[in-house]
Amino acid sequence: MRFLDAEGARRLRDRLDAAGFTFAAMTERLGPQAVAQVAAGELAPLVRATRAGDALDVLLRLFVVGLPVPLADARAALDPVTVDELGAGGVAAATGDGVEARITLRPLDGPERWVVAHDRPAAPGTSLAADHVVGVSASSMALAGATVRRPVGSSLDLGTGCGIQALFAAAHSDRVVASDVNPRAAALATLTMALNGARNVEVRTGDLLDPVACETFGLVVANPPFVISPSERYLFRDGSQPVDELCRTLVRSVPAHLDEGGHFQCLASWAHVAGEDWRDRLAGWFAGSGCDALVLAREALEPAAHAANWLRQTEAPDRWEPEYDRWMAYYERQRIEAIGLGLVTMRRRAGGGDGWFRAEEAAQNFAMPCGDHLGAAFELADLLAALDDPGLAASHLRVAPDVVLDERASPSGAGWSVTGRRLRQTAGLCREGEVDEAVAAIVAACDGSRPLGAVLHEAARSAGTDPDSLARAALPLIRRLVEQGFLLPALD
Repeated sequence: MRFLDAEGARRLRDRLDAAGFTFAAMTERLGPQAVAQVAAGELAPLVRATRAGDALDVLLRLFVVGLPVPLADARAALDPVTVDELGAGGVAAATGDGVEARITLRPLDGPERWVVAHDRPAAPGTSLAADHVVGVSASSMALAGATVRRPVGSSLDLGTGCGIQALFAAAHSDRVVASDVNPRAAALATLTMALNGARNVEVRTGDLLDPVACETFGLVVANPPFVISPSERYLFRDGSQPVDELCRTLVRSVPAHLDEGGHFQCLASWAHVAGEDWRDRLAGWFAGSGCDALVLAREALEPAAHAANWLRQTEAPDRWEPEYDRWMAYYERQRIEAIGLGLVTMRRRAGGGDGWFRAEEAAQNFAMPCGDHLGAAFELADLLAALDDPGLAASHLRVAPDVVLDERASPSGAGWSVTGRRLRQTAGLCREGEVDEAVAAIVAACDGSRPLGAVLHEAARSAGTDPDSLARAALPLIRRLVEQGFLLPALD
C-alpha cells in the first residue's frame, strides 16, 4: 500500500504552505475546538467558518473538516497538484462535480509546522475500519512530551501509527526506524514523513520487533495497542495477547535492542488482579531485564469505566450492548478489579546486571515537556547509589529551580498560624509532598555554597539538638528529596 510518492508529497506540501495551512491559521479560522467538533460530527460551525471560499478554506474543508468541495475550487487550491494524482495516491477522489478527501491532513502546533496524515474519524453512528489509523491523540502527545530528548545515533518508533513519534525523534536522531504491523499505518506514516521532509526516517512493516531483529537503538518509543479487553477488532487498539501480556512482552523484549544507556518509553496498561498488589505484579515484568525502570501510574479505572470509554470511541451504538457485556464478562473471568494506565521509562544499565524498579502514583498533571526531568531521575539515582551517608553529607546540594513552598495558615489569637507546608514542583513531573518546618528550613538552606553536613549541623544548633541524631533522621529524607528532584547537585 502506498499513497503519494515523495515528489507528489513535496508538491502537495508546497500548496498547503502557500495557502497558509498551519495550526495557527486553522485555529484562528475554525476555532480551538475544531478537531473535537470534527470527531463529534458537529460540522455546522466549521462550514460557516469556511464559507468565504479562499484557498485555505477549501483545503481546510477538504483535509480537516472532511467535506466535499467543488471540483473547480479544488483544482484552483491544489494546482499544480492534480485531482487525478491525489486520486491515484488515495488522498482524495473526484465525486461527480466535487472532490472528497480520503484521509485527514492535520497541521500541528509548534515551530516545526508539521502536517500529519491519518484516517478520517468515523461518521457518527458508525464503527471504525479494522485497520483504521488514528491521528494525533492526547496520549500520543503525552508520550511525545515525556520522551527523553537527547541526541542519539538511532531511534525506533515501535507501532508508529501516523508517525508522530518518529517526527519528534527525527529532530534529535541521526536515523529513525518507524515500524507498524498495519500496512495502512506504515503507508500513512511514509506520507507523513514525505510531507515534512523527514529524510532520516525509514518506515518498515512488521510485528513488534521483527523489523529490527539485529539492531539496537539509543531510544525506543511505543504507543502500543494497550487496551485490556477480549477484542481483537482494531489494530490500533487491541493486542493479540491476553490481558496485559503485550505490554509485558515489550518490557521483556525491548532491552535487547537498547544501546547501553539507551531509553525505552511507552504508554502501558496493566491489570489490577484480585489478591495481588499491582506494584508487585509490575515489578515481575522488569526483573532480570538489565534495565532500571520507573513507572508513573496516571490512573486506575474500574473495568466498567474502561470498557465504556473505549467502546464510546470506537463502536456504533448498536454494537455497544453485546460488546460491553463481552468485555465485562472477560474482566470477571480474569479477576480484574481495575485497569491501570501510565508511562513506563526504562534505561539500559551500563554493564548489565539487576536494575532498580520504582512505581509511583502520579495523578497530577505533568508540565510538558518533562522528558528532561525523567532522564534526570535516572542520573539522580546513579548519584545516590554512588554516595553513602558520609558522601551525601559531603555533597553540595541546591534547591531545584522549579520548587516552591506553599504554606497553609489558620487564624489564631496572634493573627495567622501556619498549619501545613507543602513542597511543590512547578515544572516537569510536578511532584509535591508535605514537609515540617525543620525540613523546609533545611531545604531552603541548600543553596550549593556549602556541604549538606554543614547545613545539617547548623540546623541542629538552631534546634538545640544533637547533630548526629538530626543527621541520622534527616539523611533518608534528603535522599528522597534528591531522588524526586526537589534537591539537585550544585552547579560547578
